Amino acid sequence: MVVVPSDRTPSSVGGDLLKHAIELLPATPTFLRMMLLEGIFETMNFPLLRTITYGTERMDQSTLDRLCSRLPFVDFRQTYGLSELGIFPVKSKARDSLWMRIGGQGVETRVEDNVLYIRSENAMVGYLNSPSPFVDGWYETGDIVETEGEFIQVTGRAKEILNIGGLKILPTEIERVALLHPDVLRAKASGVNNPISGQYIEIICQPRPSATLNKQTLTTHFKMHLQKQLCPHRIIIGEVAISHRFKQK
Repeated sequence: MVVVPSDRTPSSVGGDLLKHAIELLPATPTFLRMMLLEGIFETMNFPLLRTITYGTERMDQSTLDRLCSRLPFVDFRQTYGLSELGIFPVKSKARDSLWMRIGGQGVETRVEDNVLYIRSENAMVGYLNSPSPFVDGWYETGDIVETEGEFIQVTGRAKEILNIGGLKILPTEIERVALLHPDVLRAKASGVNNPISGQYIEIICQPRPSATLNKQTLTTHFKMHLQKQLCPHRIIIGEVAISHRFKQK
């Protein structure tokens, strides 16, 4: 049985999980953070919930750790897919790990210069009125990954790399550090063009409801966790936009 949520809010989804004895919950990391924020997993008991899958955007380790702690009997599985290649079979290294193995029949992977390439029997034919994105059947995903044996971990997107005075850094690393602060709900880092250093780092930090954030506190937080040259040059306290799919824009 597939259940369509009565309303796309954490409390409504929690109510539907209880009412229909749901066993599998697919959600984005953003929506799972919202459920944690509203205390859904603390105020409601889901004895039949067995699996939560997450994907479409990068999960941060601190959020995954909190989820695993709140739901010790639930299996957490990462998903991975592309419009050009479809959805792939994925095996997480562990329920609390961001490392995964992508594979399955007819699927090959390789990593070049830390970028993931995939060749699949289920690939699309091509784009309409545009050059083929495939080279000998291989597709460059644009995802930057780390490798550990047969497992990979997505750390960001190649097109999002910031160039700060010749030093390359992924904005997701700065966002990860921001989310370590207990009062930060969401964070979005980006590069702003600068005629001297190429770019400077700007980050928007959205506080949790009723939390008090100030730029000085956040500046100290970043200095504690990042090298000086990687600390944001401009911190904005405001709202981080999310799409109708509860995916951070």
